[in-house]
Amino acid sequence: MNMNVRNSFLCFLACLPIACIAAPPEQEIATPALQMHVPGFVVRELPVDLTSLNNVEYASDGRLFAGGYDGRFHLLRDRDGDGLEEQVDTFSAEKSANYPLGIAVKDGVPYFTLTDEVIRFVDGDGDGIPDRRETVFRGFDDPDLSKLPYLHRRRVDSSMAIALGPDNAIYVTMGNAGYSNPYWHDGIKAGAKDSIENIGDARYTPDKRRGCLLRLTSDGKVEQLASGLRYIMSLQFNKHGDLFGTDQEGATWSPNGNPFDELLHIQAGRHYGFPPRHPRWLPDVIDEPSVWDYAPQHQSTCGFRFNSLRLDKSKGEGPTFGPSFWAEDAIVTGESRGKLWRTSVVKTESGYVASNQLFASTSLLVVDCTISPKGDLVICCHTGAPDWGNGPNGKGRLFKISYVAEETPQPVFVWPKSETESVVSFDRPLDPLKWGEDTARYTQIESGRYVAAADRFESIRPGYAIVKMQQKQLRNSIPAKSVHVTDDRFGLVVETDKRTTAHNYAFALPQKLDLSHDLSGLATRWLGSNGNRWKGWLPHPDFLAAKHFTRGSQLHNDLWAKLETQGSLILEAKLDLWQMLVPATQPQAQLGYELESERVTLSFVSDSAIDLKMERAKVDRINDREVRVTLDGPKPNDWVPMTITLATPAKRLDVSFSTDRDPRPRSLATRRFLMPFATPAAPDIESRDIPQIAGGDFEAGHQLFNGKAACANCHQLRGEGFRVGADLGNLIHRDYESVVRDILFPSVTINPDAIGYIVRTEDGAVATGVHRQENSEEVQLATPGGNILKIAKSDIDEMKPMQLSLMPAEYDKLLTKEELRDLMTYLLADPPKAASKEAAKSK
Repeated sequence: MNMNVRNSFLCFLACLPIACIAAPPEQEIATPALQMHVPGFVVRELPVDLTSLNNVEYASDGRLFAGGYDGRFHLLRDRDGDGLEEQVDTFSAEKSANYPLGIAVKDGVPYFTLTDEVIRFVDGDGDGIPDRRETVFRGFDDPDLSKLPYLHRRRVDSSMAIALGPDNAIYVTMGNAGYSNPYWHDGIKAGAKDSIENIGDARYTPDKRRGCLLRLTSDGKVEQLASGLRYIMSLQFNKHGDLFGTDQEGATWSPNGNPFDELLHIQAGRHYGFPPRHPRWLPDVIDEPSVWDYAPQHQSTCGFRFNSLRLDKSKGEGPTFGPSFWAEDAIVTGESRGKLWRTSVVKTESGYVASNQLFASTSLLVVDCTISPKGDLVICCHTGAPDWGNGPNGKGRLFKISYVAEETPQPVFVWPKSETESVVSFDRPLDPLKWGEDTARYTQIESGRYVAAADRFESIRPGYAIVKMQQKQLRNSIPAKSVHVTDDRFGLVVETDKRTTAHNYAFALPQKLDLSHDLSGLATRWLGSNGNRWKGWLPHPDFLAAKHFTRGSQLHNDLWAKLETQGSLILEAKLDLWQMLVPATQPQAQLGYELESERVTLSFVSDSAIDLKMERAKVDRINDREVRVTLDGPKPNDWVPMTITLATPAKRLDVSFSTDRDPRPRSLATRRFLMPFATPAAPDIESRDIPQIAGGDFEAGHQLFNGKAACANCHQLRGEGFRVGADLGNLIHRDYESVVRDILFPSVTINPDAIGYIVRTEDGAVATGVHRQENSEEVQLATPGGNILKIAKSDIDEMKPMQLSLMPAEYDKLLTKEELRDLMTYLLADPPKAASKEAAKSK
């Protein structure tokens, strides 16, 4: 054993400060550029040196094609067989501002979209490297639009995403022409004030070739299929042959614009909400709902791929990415906040329904993704700040994510069992020994309207005012009373105090699990004629949707088996029917007109006898297996209780809605169904008043942070301190009571990212610190002051988590009441403007 390390070990005592360590300090404790939130995966960076890439796509033979932001095109290959593409052949080396935004590969040939051109690169000599550029289609833009003075001149005004259809046609999306002038107004009337009532006529019509989907055929025909698209960055066909796209909606500059980025099922003849219906300027369109909204707003959904089986003629069907129940899901990238989601999409009789789970975060701008023939996920990232980073010449980075531990239990979903219990369902049995009595202490739960899983890893976000408003909203910290494995070992039950507010609830659990749920869903009971019982939750009443979203859950497999026998299925929920065919609008926006009232009709059809009760609604029984319910003028936060009773055996329950605006049936989103105990959340607050810190001295708290309280030894805030424990940047969004509790009683709950470990070596030496990194050779512990202690695994006799936090308790004895108030002021308040200016000058 290294003598320096051994001497350091002898200085350690598990419950004492450890600033005496002799290990060399490092400026910053390394944190991964990409953080997984579910277990069983390995992340590796491709060893290539490339500028920013906009597109990546695999050919079936394993070649990886890439389109550069600088207009160059590359081929990446794994020549040394280590699973990482390390060889780069730039087969089109001329830089150009006419860069690609879309990619598709067919029969080993890459296709790209340029401004108003579709090109492909052909390998003429058979060496695997394309050597000939060909124009496949040109001239699909409308030349008259470029003459309009009030449209923006941007690269994204023209062609963007591309897909090669099963009908051998090419599908291309055109970006919208005016992100801040979506209706194409002439401008303000002469002499009038700048108000929405005095804006001149709108020139937009849905038949214009902007913000639309085009179908290009080999005989030169151009057909416009859909309108109302803002910036579709990726187009993909699913296994049913239906076309989907990720739309960067986020229409901040239009008061009635939809604030969410979306996953859309794009159908011919439909309009997708940008610009949205308007009683004066666009009264005749129907705004098609999305399949999924990515919230909170300004995620910038860019690339996505369906996690489909790839057909290898020599080996049969190839693997998919991740666990088997991830198959056919959409893997979606959120560029401006560095997110990777798994969006589960299912086709019902009335349309598509989706559910969503975040599975990774990155500190980079993740622009596109692709799945290799071996089932690995590759993502390409820009460096720099949102929205497009350091530009065409900025450094690009690529990562490969591989699923390696298939035996590790994977979380399927999280659901609210009751007012006090949440359940994490897994695809295989858990080991109760790994989820002991201390699990609750290492579990952190936050709630809030804009809370999402793993928010503490969100290190980048766009600088829009509405995003800053979201960041100022209160985040409530909820202690976990207990966490225990279910009797069947396929789940974890997390018990808390009563919570009924229809917020998001984010769970940070040991074993590096970050998950979340809201209070959507239906309380579900099955009463068997033989006395058997089942009680739980379903994400949706439609059987096709519910079965798809719960696949992998042993508990729900048991329910589906029971529904094949005699009994009664009871589903209870509250229904939110507000704005069914009206897009959500920007928070705090002033529309200038009254929203149209809707009459909503729901249809429930089964192959078995059905009974339905709903308050304040007209219920029409079509026959014993079909019921229709009509509700006039739903209002915001006015949820309607509903109970469905279905005789079993039953194999189907189809659910759809229509409105007086459009009689076509559509599916209902999962968010439309809320648990019976859910209550509406309070509106956003525009200012934050914390009476407990009234009169506090921000600068005195700053000095305490770095001095007497010694917080900076283990925590970082506003760029100061060391990253040993949790980063404190999110405290400003937390509630006062929970932060005080964490300071005065640090061992009540311990951040799962900052669990202290005791390491005992074979020669009896003992070390304590926060587990930071680990590989096959060594374990790294972070200690106060930013020191990192590296311990060879061959020297370790025992390593176990500490029962207490490394943070000392009883700060109320160390600090006076006034000092604690000043410290809390520094932790929870924005810096005074004068102090901020002085800090800026000193940098």
